[in-house]
Amino acid sequence: MTWLPPALAQAVSALKAFRFLLSLLPALGLAAPADLIPARWPSSDTATLSILAASPVNCLLVPESHWSGAFAKAAQARKITILGLIAPGTPALPRAHRALDLGFDGVVLEGNFPAAESRSIQQTALSSTRLFVELGLRGRIPLGDDAPPIIGTFQGVWAGINPHEEGEAHAAPSGAPWIDTNAGFLRFVRAATSRPFWLSATPPPNSVVSLPRYLQMIADSAMVGARWVLSFETDFFSRLTQAEARATRDFKRINQLLAFFEQYRPLQSLPPYGQLAVVADVSSGALLSGSVLDMITVKHTPVRPVPFKSITPQTLGQTKMAVNVDPPALDERQQKVLKDFTRAGGTVLTAPPGWRMPKPRPDQVSTDAEEVKKLDQIWKEVNAMTGRRNLGVRLFNVSSMLSNMLGEPSGARVVIYLVNYADFPVDSIAVHLLGNFAQVTAYWPERSAKSLAPYENDDGVGVDLDILESAAILIAEK
Repeated sequence: MTWLPPALAQAVSALKAFRFLLSLLPALGLAAPADLIPARWPSSDTATLSILAASPVNCLLVPESHWSGAFAKAAQARKITILGLIAPGTPALPRAHRALDLGFDGVVLEGNFPAAESRSIQQTALSSTRLFVELGLRGRIPLGDDAPPIIGTFQGVWAGINPHEEGEAHAAPSGAPWIDTNAGFLRFVRAATSRPFWLSATPPPNSVVSLPRYLQMIADSAMVGARWVLSFETDFFSRLTQAEARATRDFKRINQLLAFFEQYRPLQSLPPYGQLAVVADVSSGALLSGSVLDMITVKHTPVRPVPFKSITPQTLGQTKMAVNVDPPALDERQQKVLKDFTRAGGTVLTAPPGWRMPKPRPDQVSTDAEEVKKLDQIWKEVNAMTGRRNLGVRLFNVSSMLSNMLGEPSGARVVIYLVNYADFPVDSIAVHLLGNFAQVTAYWPERSAKSLAPYENDDGVGVDLDILESAAILIAEK
């Protein structure tokens, strides 16, 4: 037997015990970490659990002020995983012990905690075979193979078409209304790790959140394989617990959309699809909102994020164009892969000479004004390079929407997620696919699936959607 230092031996033993617990979860009727659908639950009243009787939500994050052993027991009786939510403040380790002593299934750290404190709590949770989730700073999201079973951040933007100070919508580089989204940095996370990802973002303070905004937050994360921690505005949760008719009806729509994305979650095993790649990393702002990924997404151009560690001939094999956001940051091997890519006929767009993306701060969420000016130079070049070319799919009448394209490397089956960020339905949407597809099916949460009739065009085939309310998934097969 190989000798290990006591501390390391203890950690290995705890990890084995935790993995053993995960193997038992299906038999116990509990969801595995990858299948947890989280919601923030500001109550210890066991009667409120009845609200979830017809909901896919199966994991509650309970703030410390509402911790209760009786509530934990009642939730677990309903096969609901219950986690103690801990915010920065007084020493967190004693509070984590209290949550576990009350019988919670684990703890969630939400906020910026000292690394040593976080490690101590993680070790405590693992040693007692409980879950540990840290929703920390964006710049410190663990993306390595040693990351916890669930990763995430509390630094999410509130998705939607949001007005700026003058009350008018932001303008995107393409001229369309700017859509605040988490999808850009979440695309990069998905390319960098297969870990389940939770995005925690609470409703804007002193605001009344309409139903479409809840749906937009859910879909904004779900279309790129992440999960938003469902968080209710105070008044809405109060009305929901009182069984107020409108709140109950709205929650039914929320559950409908959650169930829709969970039903088709296996599609997220497909890789990003399209002929344009963006080579970027944490050091070059890939975890920031408003990055090059967001700028390209607004144009509805399919894009494949390629982290530095993943730069290989294989990861670029399906692409024809690549954007190198930060050339000086690449090592010799990575630079050679891009050179070989161009020699084979690919096009690589690099940042202007002498330009380098400033290293983001760990707590930074969005690109600042100076960075936007620099990125705008790259955006103009990308826009000129891509032009009106079809790099996988082209969408029309979708100025209030964002999309995500996945597909089999062979191109035999592709999937397009469509999310509407307007507060009203959109009609007459045209989808032009690159290549010939014999069958295209549309799936909506609000209606039955529908087979669409493909028609020929210069790119391959096109299909039309008559209406889209919150979101849709198109599956095209050759």
